[in-house]
Amino acid sequence: MKTGIREMAEGIYMITLPMPFRLKHVNIYALLEEDGFTLIDTGPNLAGVLPALEACLAEVGRRVEDCRRILITHFHMDHCGLAGLIAGCSGASVFLSEIEEQTIRSFAREEDRAARLRSFGLEHGLDSGTLDTVIRTFSAFKTATTPFTAAGLLADGDQLNVGGRVVEIIATPGHSRGHISFLLPEERFLIAGDHILPHITPNLSPDLTVPDFRPLDSFLASLARVEDLPVATVCPAHGRPFSDLKRRVAGMREHHRERSKLALDALTEGERTGGDVSRFIFGDALPPFDRLLALNETYVHLIELEREALIRREKRNGLCLFARIRS
Repeated sequence: MKTGIREMAEGIYMITLPMPFRLKHVNIYALLEEDGFTLIDTGPNLAGVLPALEACLAEVGRRVEDCRRILITHFHMDHCGLAGLIAGCSGASVFLSEIEEQTIRSFAREEDRAARLRSFGLEHGLDSGTLDTVIRTFSAFKTATTPFTAAGLLADGDQLNVGGRVVEIIATPGHSRGHISFLLPEERFLIAGDHILPHITPNLSPDLTVPDFRPLDSFLASLARVEDLPVATVCPAHGRPFSDLKRRVAGMREHHRERSKLALDALTEGERTGGDVSRFIFGDALPPFDRLLALNETYVHLIELEREALIRREKRNGLCLFARIRS
């Protein structure tokens, strides 16, 4: 998708910003008000992104300094990276869920985060070289999120008045533990962040600070929460807006059913680490960061297969080994 601004309804705009990653872009949303505007997500603090945002806003007669409020779907750099910078120059108030605000504090402890990641990766079969590269990548991108302080917290069922429009908060955990989406009931828009995307499923990863979190179970429950909403248009963070929410939800469910079957098939021949299972599913030619994403995606399926008593795990010689339970 090209960088630019598109009117979705009167005073509601989708702004597509560039990113130097595989997805190439992120969509954020501007809701105009008489004396400024509210942003839903911001894009990352990376080269070229802020000038692109400024150019898009100029097309509708607004400046970054006119921002009054920033609503964050979740604490990933492509969604909130510019929040601190925009708030600093405009005085905008930043809002997000309580869980994501807690995540910000845990991310500030970089050494602890790296140690947890290394321990998880080694236990599940990633090699040290891969983990070294991943940790360096995380460190290199820490400036992609400008620091900010939340002015308030958003909870499921909250309703905001944004320029005379009703905006309802819907908790949609899964892609992140505190992910939220925004329903505009009058316009029948669901601004879904990374919860529902038109052509891909969002990556699901364990929260290493909260071992009891079940990303796949949460994600599927969140799909169920939104599938029957009276939505005409889903406004995603990546890809073009689309209709037929119910059909897309069904497709994502089927994707995860197939992924779980592949994970189970990978254990047909005996014990394997999560890394082994991820290579069975995704292949072994991935670059280092994608190897971590593949392991994360695989692990969240293994958690659920274990809870269904289809597989078991055993720790041996520093590795976590999974095996099928024969009936």
